[in-house]
Formats: sequence, C-alpha cells, structure tokens
Amino acid sequence: MEKTVSAFEARRQFGKIIQDVLTNHDCYVVERHGQPVAAVVPIELLNQWKRGRQAFFDHWKSVAEMINLPAEEAERVALEATEEVRRSPAVR
Repeated sequence: MEKTVSAFEARRQFGKIIQDVLTNHDCYVVERHGQPVAAVVPIELLNQWKRGRQAFFDHWKSVAEMINLPAEEAERVALEATEEVRRSPAVR
C-alpha cells in the first residue's frame, strides 16, 4: 500500500515506517511543503528498479553496437528517451 507522509512526520515515525515497509511491503512518499521529494520502499522494489534501469541501458548499448552508433551518441539518445518518459503524465 502506498502512503504519503510529511517530512516532519517521517522523521518522527521513522521506526514505524521502516517496520511497515518490512512487514507489510508498504511504500511511503515523503512530502515537503506538499511536494513529493523522496520515497521509502522495500529493498526488493529498489533492486527491481535498478535491474530495469540497467536492462534499459544495456539494450540501448546493444542497439548502438548493431547500428555502429558511437557510445556517446547512443547515451545521448537514451538520456533523451528517459527524459521524455519522465515528462510524460503517466509517470507522475
């Protein structure tokens, strides 16, 4: 379950938040002045995100090698694609 807490509340109840993450696999979004600034998530979720990110860049590297695209150019294209996805409303 995803929950939202203020930074002040997260600081006051950090032990409880960690326990909820460990036992219930809850995810916490921490807000500061009403804006989301951080997340506390189960480590499995973080590791899954890291693997997905690495797979994304590995894929772009293999595509670049297949089409003889210089590494710098492939990285630029991958970063542009990443930024485009981040700007899309579905990601927010």
